[in-house]
Parts: sequence; structure tokens; C-alpha cells
Amino acid sequence: MRICLVTTEYPPGPMGGVGTYATIMPYLLVGEGHEVVILTKHFDGSKPYERINGCEIHRLKTDYAWTGAEDDDELIAAEMRSLRSYVGIFSREVHRKIMELHTAKPFDLVLSQDVEAPTWYSQTRRMVMGELAELPFIVFVHSPHWPIQHYNEDSNYERHEYHRHIYERESMSLADGLIAASRSMKTEILKTIGPDKDKIALIPLPHGDIPAPADFQQRLGTNEEEELRIAFSGRVELRKGVEYLFEALMPLMEENPRITLHLFGRDTPHPSLTGSVGERLVKRYLSHDAELAKRVVFRGWMPRDELWNEYARATLGVVPSPWEPFSFACQEMMACGTPVVATGTGGMADMIANGRNGLLCEAGNADALRETISKALSAPLEARAKWGENAAHSIREYCDNKSITQETIAFFKNTIARNRKHIAKTERVSIPGNLPFPENPARKRHPIVSAQAIRKLGVIVPCYNLGEYLAECLDSIAAQDCESVEITTFVIDDGSTEAATHAALDEAQKRPAVKVCRHRNAGLPAARNRGAVEALNTGCDALLFIDCDDWIDTSYIRKGIDVLNRHPDCGAVTAWTHTIGRMHTYWAPPHPQFPMLLAECMSTPPAIVRSRSFLDAGGVHEDQRYAFEDWDFWISICALGTPILTIPEPLIFYRMREGSMSSQYKFLTREHGRKAMTARHEELYRRYAREVTLLQDAMYYEIQGRYHNEFAPIRKERDQLLIDVAWNQKEWKHFKGLLEEEQRRHDETKRQLEALRNQQPDLG
Repeated sequence: MRICLVTTEYPPGPMGGVGTYATIMPYLLVGEGHEVVILTKHFDGSKPYERINGCEIHRLKTDYAWTGAEDDDELIAAEMRSLRSYVGIFSREVHRKIMELHTAKPFDLVLSQDVEAPTWYSQTRRMVMGELAELPFIVFVHSPHWPIQHYNEDSNYERHEYHRHIYERESMSLADGLIAASRSMKTEILKTIGPDKDKIALIPLPHGDIPAPADFQQRLGTNEEEELRIAFSGRVELRKGVEYLFEALMPLMEENPRITLHLFGRDTPHPSLTGSVGERLVKRYLSHDAELAKRVVFRGWMPRDELWNEYARATLGVVPSPWEPFSFACQEMMACGTPVVATGTGGMADMIANGRNGLLCEAGNADALRETISKALSAPLEARAKWGENAAHSIREYCDNKSITQETIAFFKNTIARNRKHIAKTERVSIPGNLPFPENPARKRHPIVSAQAIRKLGVIVPCYNLGEYLAECLDSIAAQDCESVEITTFVIDDGSTEAATHAALDEAQKRPAVKVCRHRNAGLPAARNRGAVEALNTGCDALLFIDCDDWIDTSYIRKGIDVLNRHPDCGAVTAWTHTIGRMHTYWAPPHPQFPMLLAECMSTPPAIVRSRSFLDAGGVHEDQRYAFEDWDFWISICALGTPILTIPEPLIFYRMREGSMSSQYKFLTREHGRKAMTARHEELYRRYAREVTLLQDAMYYEIQGRYHNEFAPIRKERDQLLIDVAWNQKEWKHFKGLLEEEQRRHDETKRQLEALRNQQPDLG
């Protein structure tokens, strides 16, 4: 097989479990005769391309600095950094490289990680546009972002974090196969993502090249004077249980001066407090006792092969995580023959048979952890040595490189065969069932909206006094490269009053396949509904609403109709948007879905909507006459359980101009629109009330913070100007006073001279 492995972490440099897996697995696959190409992030000083141990390594660009060139890459990168998530930038680079390499020499399979969803862009294009449909994607689920943020007491609803969660969930949902390393992770995937059971494999992580341990009794403490060294390995963060560890261990260390604690791993910022987690631990637990503080050593990040020597010196390894899908630290400690105390969560429960090859305790309970550590330290030397010996034998058998590689290859082959069968039968990559409702299982099938191919499209163009833009909009419709669909354009004059617009409408009427319908002014929602009625009465299978000052790419209708024809369960399709005018950027949201769709609009108006979906959603509601009529309409379609898919290309051009409806939105305008929306969709807003509140709160503070940052230089300049003005005023008053004093003296001297002159005798 030719396999493309995509990872965000690859040596050299500090790595977590993702990087460790990406380091071990490729060489095991190469050892079995397979070809592996690795795509990873480029970092300063690294080579863009090299070969290591038989694997091709391509290091890809991860960002585009803003130069003002406003090209496609810069605009997408700016959109991701500003409104979405940085992970979208790398994902797009990965897709380009996969397409390039797959075209030159086809891959049989793509293996990627859940972390940062590096293949999300490829997978969503695969579903929406049919690209790479023949190429299966398998996602190794290591540590999804959502629970990590939760256990680290970090934000899940800050805009960038929430988008990363969406991308990771969609990547897992769209995968042809998923690999979980522990029973708990498999259970969690089935519960939250819900794939078919044959799409998910339980395969532990291989142990790689950890050397066999030396004498099991050598470093376990043979007399009362020797150090009892406890080792913790992993990032110093809350979800790794470091706070529980300190709370449990400090009383034992105060009682027994032989106990020392060595922490191997990078310190991390504390998300809610200032400073780092390590600084917080030192301040809370060690600042009162200098002697105790000397026995707690933060060793920082250390290369993997150096850690093995440290584990060999440890009396006890501790893995106190409250959440840990599969701990490489626990696996490596056990493989080095180190007795381990671990919480019975995640993969540790699969690795440790309590009392035989280690000890397990309740997760998130410092008292239980203290009691278990105390039990381990007070156990006879022979018992600890036996735990270490049993741990080394059992973990090497459980995580055996050969058997895990064979299991992985077998799963790859089954996934390839299953994907070929599915594509041959359906000719598409199915839409996962959790769009647009995240709590639905991915395996759930959407109801068929229409199995009939779309043959006739009605384009509705409302126009009110914007005749200067109408020709450009109609030109873009006439230029569409879609020959399989009959396109009729309905221009709805919403009671225009300007002579120039009337003239533009008269010219539009002369165009082929364009019908101008004149009505009295009733507002944008009514104009769209009037156009829809005209189109439906002529038998249109689908509708496209576009404002007369916008336009579309020549390929938009062809690509959109192709999506609807391939996915009979899809109710509408939209695309990324290129905004021009007052702003020049891209608007690149993911597929519309709840609860985010209730917090912000996720599509611009020119979506292509099935006629059936338009009718089932109740059309455009005319009580939204001031604002958000399109947003309300997307909610209505998705509320039916019907997905709206987004083509990940900027195919819609949206003009932002002075005097537009959106530019004139005021607080009361927005309130009027939201009142109508929340009343109509009250059940949905109740259902997702907590999430919508948190999302909108996060957006409010993010916008507030952005304005603060953007205007900071201006405020600084203003403050300096105020200082300068105050100084100038002070100096002006000072010199004015001097001038007035000088003038007074001048006047006094002049007066005195005049008096003297008057006192002189007349000599004439």
C-alpha cells in the first residue's frame, strides 16, 4: 500500500502523543513493505523535504503573513485567523499537497489525526464536490479538543476554539474509518460521533523501540536512606491531573523526607488565571516550605529516549489524569519496568490489571490517589519489583509492535474494500447524520428531499433602486458554464422610484431567459417570495436568491447543482463568499449547523435551494422585513433535519456598500429581527439555550477585545496628542505671560521716555 500520513507534530522538537504515534507507526508500516509519505508542519530551520528511514517527509507552510497583496492564500489565512480557526490554514495546504502527490502517484489510503483536523478540508471537498472519493480517509483519534479544553478549564466557546471543535468533529464524522487506542475512547466516539461499528477499530498504540528494562530491583529503594523518586511525565496541565498529584503527594512528602517528585514535560499557561500551571502549583503548595520545594523538580521537556533512563531511576511512576484516552507516559513507564499508580480512566484501565502489574485509583480524587501512592511506597520491595516486572511483560505484549502493525494493516485493507463498495453503490461520500444536529449519530440517514435530478433553476433577483449594479449581476448569471440546467432569471422590481433603475429594468427585460416582474414596494422578503412564486409556477426544481448588487462565479451554479444532484438528502448548497466594496476579504464558514447557526448566520443569501425545501421551510418569512430574513430561512431549512452544504471555494461575490440594508442595521433593527426569529424557532433556542448564550457571550467579548486591540494604537496616539496639546497650552500661556510682561515693560519705558521728553526745556 502507498499510505499518506498527515500529522501536525513530527520530530525534531517537543512532541506529544500525536508526534510519538507519527514517529513510530510509519516505520512499522515501512518495515512491512508499505510506502509511507508524511505531511507535517514546517517550522523554522527545518527542510521542506527529506527522506528519513525510508519515508518521504513533506513539511508544509502553516500560515500566510498579510502583505496587502490580497491574493487567495492571504485572504483565506486572514479569514481563518480572524473568524474561524488557524487549523483551517494547514488543512488547506495539506489538501493541495495530497492532490499533487496523489495525481503523480496514487495513494491507497490517507491516515491522519483528530487533533487540529489536518485533513478536514480534503474530507469536506470529498463529500461536497466528489474529489478523492476513491481515496479512503482514516482518522486516528488521539485526544479531541473539546474534552481537553473542558478538563483544562479552558474555553470551548471562544470563537476559534469552537471552530476547531467543529472541524475535528466533522473530520471524524467524515472518516471512512476511525482508530481508537482504548475502550473508553471507542465508547466516547460511538456516543458522540456515532459511526457504524465496523468503521471503528480498537487498536492500542505500539510501544516502538523502548529498550528492555534492566534489573527490576536495582532502583526501587533497598534501604531507608535511599531516595523514593516519583516520576510524572506529560504536559504540566490540569487535565493531566498535576493539581490532584500535588494535593495528594505533599502530605506524604512532609511526612517522609525520602520522597522526591520529578516532573517531565512542558509547563503550560493557566487558562483562567495569570501565569502558568507550574507557577500556580509552586505558589499554592511549595512557597511556604523551602526544603519541601527543593524535593520537587520541574525537569521540562525531555527527548523520549532520555526519558527511559529517568523512568528506570524512578521508584514509582504516577499518571493522575482525570481524562486520558491512552497515555504514552503510562505505557512507556510500564515498558521500562517502572511500577505505576494511575487513575482508572481511559487507556490506563486497559493497560493495568490492578494489583498485578500496577495500581489503579479513582480519577479526580486526591484522597484516593494519596492512599494508593502510600500503599505502593509502603509495599515490600519484592512486591514493587514484581509489579514492574509484570508491567514490562504485559505492556509489551499488549502494545506489541508486530501484532499492532498487522491489526492496523488489516483495518486499512477492510476500510479500502468497504469504501470501494460504498462508492460503487452510491457514487458519493455520504453526508454524516450529525449535520445539522450535532447530537445525531453520524450513521443516521437523512430523509431524501428529492431523488429527481434538477433540470430547471429559477434565479430570483430583487431590485429596489439599484439599477446601476443590475447588469453586472445578470451578466454573471448569463455567463454560467452549466449546460445541463435550464436557467430562468426573475428580476423582481420592488417598487423602484429612480429613473435610472427603471431604465436598467427595461434593458434587463430585453435579455433572453430574463423576466422582469414589477410590484409595489413591500420589502426584500416579500420580493423574494414573489420571485419564488413566479419560478415555482414555471416548474423550477431549485431556486437561487441573489441581490442585484451581488454576482456569482461562472462555475457556481454548475457546482451547486452537482452537489444537490449527488446528495438527494441535501436541501440547499451555498459557498464561501468574497466580500468586496467596504471590505475586501473572504467569508468562509463551515456547513450550517446547530447550535452555531442560532448564534450567527452561516450563509450569504445566494444559496441554491431545492424547491421542495423552500416550500417545506415555509418560504421567506415576511415579518423579517427589517433584518435577518436569510438567516431565519437557513434555520427553518436545517430545523427540518435537512443539511445545507457549503462549497469550500469563494464562488459568491457580496458587495458591502454604503447605504445597504446591513450597513444601516441599528440595535432596534437587530432586535426586531431577533425577536421574530426566536419566537418562530423557540423550541430550538430553548434546546440550545446554554450553548447559544455561551457562543454569543464569547463573540461579544472577542469583538470587544478586537476593537480594543485595533484601536489601541489610535488611543495611544490620541493620548499623546492630548499630552502634547496640554503641554502646548501650558507653554502658550507661559510665553503669552512673558509677552504681556514684555509689552507692559515696553509701554512703561515708552511712557517714561515720553515724560522725560516733556520735561526738557524748549531750546528753539
